[in-house]
Amino acid sequence: PDSITSVPAMAIGPEEWKRYFGEVGEAPSLPADIDDILNLPCPFWPGYQVKETHLLVLVPATVDGEPFTLDLLEDLIKSPQGGGKKASYEIYDNEVRRELGEQSPGSSYWVLMTRDVLPGSRDETYDVQKELVAAHASMLGLPYELPDALTAATAILLHHARTGDRLYADAPWTYTRCQNKVDKNSYPVVVGGFSSGGLGVVDCNYLDHDYDDGVSCLLKF
Repeated sequence: PDSITSVPAMAIGPEEWKRYFGEVGEAPSLPADIDDILNLPCPFWPGYQVKETHLLVLVPATVDGEPFTLDLLEDLIKSPQGGGKKASYEIYDNEVRRELGEQSPGSSYWVLMTRDVLPGSRDETYDVQKELVAAHASMLGLPYELPDALTAATAILLHHARTGDRLYADAPWTYTRCQNKVDKNSYPVVVGGFSSGGLGVVDCNYLDHDYDDGVSCLLKF
């Protein structure tokens, strides 16, 4: 498909990474019609455009030559440069750290991820949530998928570094379940609960049943 090298103003790309955290190298090109995509009516929240309900964020393969991982992200967000807003992991449980903490993407990619969990996805089983995302993808003819933990955490925390806004936050408590599963019982990882104390990156069994897990979705470019 045709592609472009210019980056929309809403995007968090190589320049923002360099400003806050370090060099990430050359980013892959975005689709030539990315501006058209961003200006489309949002398929999940009527009355809004995609650019109002999604985040467009670069997930790099490396930062200053070091493989990008959940472990590295934990360190980077504590001390952003260039006026970036600080953050931390409030909860980063041992199973997630052990199984996913050092996993790095083989190449950089862009992600267009919803800024909130999908309507109707809260308080549903993981299977129902996966079916909901698949149904939207089929209906829209777009390859929407569940986020993985690194992508979700990156999008949420890079948006915070730039703006100071906490998405997937604590009023109400909001977590997205992810593609990843950890530990012997294969619990899905959840990312969210972004309070003043930081972001949670845990398996969903860690949380009390009072927490209302939903699911976000995303497109990768």
